[in-house]
Amino acid sequence: MRKLDLLISRAEEGLVGLLILSASLVLFANVIARYVFNDGFSWAEELVRYQIVWMVMLGASVAARQGIHIGVDILRRFTPPTIAKVIELLVHGISVGFCLFLVVYGVQLTEQTHRFGQLSSALQAPMWVIQLAIPVGGLLMGIRFAQHFFRTLLGREQSSAQLGQVG
Repeated sequence: MRKLDLLISRAEEGLVGLLILSASLVLFANVIARYVFNDGFSWAEELVRYQIVWMVMLGASVAARQGIHIGVDILRRFTPPTIAKVIELLVHGISVGFCLFLVVYGVQLTEQTHRFGQLSSALQAPMWVIQLAIPVGGLLMGIRFAQHFFRTLLGREQSSAQLGQVG
């Protein structure tokens, strides 16, 4: 199970890195084409926009794994440990529920878009591929929040610094 977790973690981080790199290169090439050759790529901004959608959804999963999602922890800090644990379990449970919502409705949206055959305007790419980021990201985040839930339940939750380490 740890090897699968490590594989998913590496894939998430690698894909986010690849998306950042390729988006930067496409934007740089488009700027050069516009200002040096007076003719930009009509598809560049659209491609980068869709890359950002995927980056956000995959990056949210990385953030969930590392325990660095934004949160208000003042209540947890000033309550007894047992109540703090209940609060943490509640937060992780709500997070899993929200991710389940993203997966279910993301799949429905993606299926509907696939059925209609909707294409993006400049790239003429199938929109369902772009929208697939919602259920994929939701599933990955849900897995990460579920991991935190069970670690907290079993008393094995690590600090944010330890969660950030892969391997």
